[in-house]
Amino acid sequence: MNIITLMTQLRKFKNDSKLTSQKVQELSRQRFTALLEKTYHSSEFYRDLYSSHGIKPKDLSDVIPADLPILDKSMVMDNFDSLITDKSITRRAVEEFITNDLNPNHRFQQNTIIHTSGSTGVPGIFVYSKEEWNFIVALLTARIDHPMPKPFCRFRLAFIGATNGHFAGATLTAGAPKFIYKTKLFSKPEDTQGLIRDMNEFQPDIISGYAGVVYQLALAQLEGRLKINPKRIQTSGEALSEEMRRTVDRAFNLDVVNLYACSESILLGIQKSAQDPFLLFNDWHHIEVVDENNDVVPEGTSGSLLITPLYRTLQPLIRYRMSDTMTLKTIDQPFITLDSFAGRETDALTFVDGENVNHPIHPMKLVEFFAPGLKKFQFEQIAPNHLLLRITVAEGYSDSKQLAEKKLLDILKEEGLDSFVSAQVEVVESIEMNIKTGKFKLIIPFAG
Repeated sequence: MNIITLMTQLRKFKNDSKLTSQKVQELSRQRFTALLEKTYHSSEFYRDLYSSHGIKPKDLSDVIPADLPILDKSMVMDNFDSLITDKSITRRAVEEFITNDLNPNHRFQQNTIIHTSGSTGVPGIFVYSKEEWNFIVALLTARIDHPMPKPFCRFRLAFIGATNGHFAGATLTAGAPKFIYKTKLFSKPEDTQGLIRDMNEFQPDIISGYAGVVYQLALAQLEGRLKINPKRIQTSGEALSEEMRRTVDRAFNLDVVNLYACSESILLGIQKSAQDPFLLFNDWHHIEVVDENNDVVPEGTSGSLLITPLYRTLQPLIRYRMSDTMTLKTIDQPFITLDSFAGRETDALTFVDGENVNHPIHPMKLVEFFAPGLKKFQFEQIAPNHLLLRITVAEGYSDSKQLAEKKLLDILKEEGLDSFVSAQVEVVESIEMNIKTGKFKLIIPFAG
């Protein structure tokens, strides 16, 4: 993104932040209708879906979100080719790109590809046009307070997390404007000693990473092993507990910026400090919380989150179900507020070598698992040193099991576990939710 485009976008987002909550809601409603009308005429999937619910072109201006069916990740992936509005982009072509090119700097036909499974075990591929990705970069820049720049110097920006592939955090950091940032990706958050050494050498001005990893850095800083002086720290991807936040604040004398980020829309909201409300950007997202009957719940009532990113027209996600549970409230702010959040918990797996040394696998190594044709997957540690990967496969992908086996063995080798941990891949018809909890568990540790 050039500086002129960035400055133009920044002015727009800064202006939105000064609006009243009522005006933001009006803008959101107008943008929802505009997205709906454009999507109806440019996406075969949505046109057929809405027609099957009796919605015709003449109805679009009067349709409210609750009139529309709800989508989930499986529906998006199963109908990838007919949902996307650029017919030159196909699921097979994008999957081939993700499989063969792991550089987060690289683009597919000028489009940014983000791959994830989150905690649902359903792989997701999300495609952003060049204009949409520029939009996200500008939104992030506008809504986060930046430290004061040094004369003639760029900010040193460190990202800690999954970097070997097209994941949201790494891709966003790798593509940060070069005239503002000098970036470095740290790909082994589980190697605490190596991370401390490299961070001491890089001396970042800004740190972005998973909450758990940032917390470990804070502990190292308090112990004197880490000696850095960042001007901003931002976390995402994992829940930031109050104890984590207090520890990081104390170690670096900074308020942690906590981002609500997802692959489906990259930046949904932000909390700038423990004293600040957690704002959700409903100027560019239509946000709903629904109960088990998919009815919108009253403010202050917990429910499942539905989002509609209002700027995404290449791969529209209209009334898209997230795997998060939350409660919303309205305060004297332009944006609505996340009152409470019951997100997703992911368990770590730990294996033990012949010398009785523990070897954990960071959950993000497994959460971001990918092989072409996967519909859903689940890891289970069925013995102390044996890992089972269950997968369901889309029709027409006869080599998915073989590719998943290779990917799994590559992970074990990268983690130094291949000499004492065995693994297998099992193709199954379905992977069910836990009967007692009603939730799907992506990673199941050994119960013995």
